[in-house]
Amino acid sequence: MKVLTHNMMACTKKQCMGKGFPLGVECTESITLEQEFNYEFVKNIIPKLDWKGIQLIGEKLAITIPPFTEESLLDQEFLKSLYHLLCNVKIITGSLICPNCQRVYPIEKGIPNMLLREDEIYQDVRE
Repeated sequence: MKVLTHNMMACTKKQCMGKGFPLGVECTESITLEQEFNYEFVKNIIPKLDWKGIQLIGEKLAITIPPFTEESLLDQEFLKSLYHLLCNVKIITGSLICPNCQRVYPIEKGIPNMLLREDEIYQDVRE
């Protein structure tokens, strides 16, 4: 799972709608991919990013991303660091944790399992 994917995900439980974002991350294995820097992609994705989530996952993966400012769009090093975090870092195993209900979603072979158990689905219906 790439960091960019993480930044678009939220808890799937009904009780967490609007409160289950950004998901916490526990990473036990990650890899770094080598992809060519794409300025246009980074420039266009910036408005869609949640900076709190980006900085939290950056800290977990020991990659520092400074706060975003309008001048950041002109800073090549900032944009390259952001691109590296979003597109080159891939979490292979670990987990995502909802900040609201503390539900743990496992990540196996780079794929997050966001499906709820049957008892969790019916619990949401009763509430």
